[in-house]
Amino acid sequence: MTYVFGDLFGEYEKYRDMLAKINLKSTDVVYILGNVIDYGEEGIEILTDMSYRANVIPVIGEHEYYALKVLRELLDTDGAPDDELKADLAEWISEGGKPTLDAFMKLSQDEKEGIVEYLEEFSAYEVVDAGGKTHILVHAGLADFSADRDLYDYTIDQLIFEGADYGKKYFEDKILVTGHTPTFEIDGGEAGKIFTGNNHIAVNCGLREGEKLGCICLDNGKEFYID
Repeated sequence: MTYVFGDLFGEYEKYRDMLAKINLKSTDVVYILGNVIDYGEEGIEILTDMSYRANVIPVIGEHEYYALKVLRELLDTDGAPDDELKADLAEWISEGGKPTLDAFMKLSQDEKEGIVEYLEEFSAYEVVDAGGKTHILVHAGLADFSADRDLYDYTIDQLIFEGADYGKKYFEDKILVTGHTPTFEIDGGEAGKIFTGNNHIAVNCGLREGEKLGCICLDNGKEFYID
């Protein structure tokens, strides 16, 4: 089976509870649509667990993007950080990155390098066939969308920062699967529930805002929730 969820924001126990709830098997695949870190205290634990699982496929969100810019530079910097690194660090912290940074700095050098290498493996998007349909998986959306534009032509900024327009059908023969935008902000969506419609699936049910963690099986449309 093929499952999708994301926007965990450091909630390691919720992540583990969801894997248990779907009864993840070695023959299953889980796609995590980014924003697994920040705000919560255990983003590094989630990344570490994910990195040990060959059947958990990470797609980058803006929080991993912020983190990677900073953490890569921290590994390569001797002495005081320069002004650019200070600016990147301040931006990340303003976006909830302090718990992740604090946890990272407590790691050994080998562990730090492992986290950075794993973040570098996050994909920009995935294309998945399941349940007789083709699904395009990105963190946020397809900014400046054009139906005849190849996916690899989108910049990373266009995939992770601007939420999809859920009132618009992007593809007639494909389903766009996204996180990023809480479903209670979608017209016709509701808090704590996965949104489907107009060839969209939106899986960010608002965990960071106190709502549920949602997961969907792309093979049969079954939904799973953790309170």
